[in-house]
Amino acid sequence: METPLVIQELSQVAQARQHAALVAQTHGFSEALSAKVALIVTEAATNLIKYAGGGTILTRPYAEIDHVGLEVLVLDRGPGMAHPETSARDGYSTGGTLGLGLGGIARASSFHEIYTSEKLGTAILARVRSDQPVEPAGRPGQWLTVSGLSVPKAGQESCGDAWATRWVAGALWVTAVDGLGHGPQAARAAHEAIRVFEQADASATPYDVIRNAHVALKATRGAVMAVAVIRPVLGSFEFAGIGNISTLLITPEEVRRLPSTDGTVGYSVRTIREQSYPWVPGSVLALSTDGLSTRWNLAGHPGLQQRHPALIASVIHRDFWRASDDATIVVVKDEQA
Repeated sequence: METPLVIQELSQVAQARQHAALVAQTHGFSEALSAKVALIVTEAATNLIKYAGGGTILTRPYAEIDHVGLEVLVLDRGPGMAHPETSARDGYSTGGTLGLGLGGIARASSFHEIYTSEKLGTAILARVRSDQPVEPAGRPGQWLTVSGLSVPKAGQESCGDAWATRWVAGALWVTAVDGLGHGPQAARAAHEAIRVFEQADASATPYDVIRNAHVALKATRGAVMAVAVIRPVLGSFEFAGIGNISTLLITPEEVRRLPSTDGTVGYSVRTIREQSYPWVPGSVLALSTDGLSTRWNLAGHPGLQQRHPALIASVIHRDFWRASDDATIVVVKDEQA
């Protein structure tokens, strides 16, 4: 679960910076990394106040195949930037300042990316890579990138949604879960489903995972769940879903919504229907819970599909979240040329 910080006034800039430092400390990152992230958050929060009328900031750890670090996601619904490359140059400003904000973010980041439109606002992803050694998780299909976002219903301290990924025997496993209702009991059901997913045998299939979760969740209020196993070297993936998890497969040729069967994992499942699909270079797979409008798509966001999955997920979440429910989206992107 992640709760983005709302930034609407200058006093919240310091709060965002302190929170970022706490995240870095909690996850054992160095003071040098913490200082860079604090700079990014300070510049981003200040820009939100000056130019966008406010927005949200999320600071969290991330893990890639050969390194870990902290990432900052900054989102607003402001006027956007007509020329983001120009705005990122030091000295350029529309607000009478020194114009060091976006340039400072770029310099402090190991990786950064911006998605903006004069009609859709702005989203920024900034990552700071840690120098701490990480055992490379050698795997086929290293061109797959994945990220997601899980946010509780407004006012709730626990989230009944969850998502997870894992690499097993050269395959990328991904799941999205929505415990019935919201609050602690929904969170308990979702966490139990994730436990089953993470402990599944390497030979398991989406059918097996959901079947085992159905047994494990009988002592909970139940959940809806979708599981995909992507085999990038073989060019295929298997998928099964129970309930109203929305799953969208975007390929260079088409956009397809993958079917789930009716039911509730842990309560009533008549059949688990697993299907196989081709996985081609350039594909995007997105799983989302009903806390996001079922009408979401990328058609109204030109160029977003070319961005990092963290930006894709956060922009879709920003624009289609129904604050009356927990909401989760996880995005897998094939970067293979």
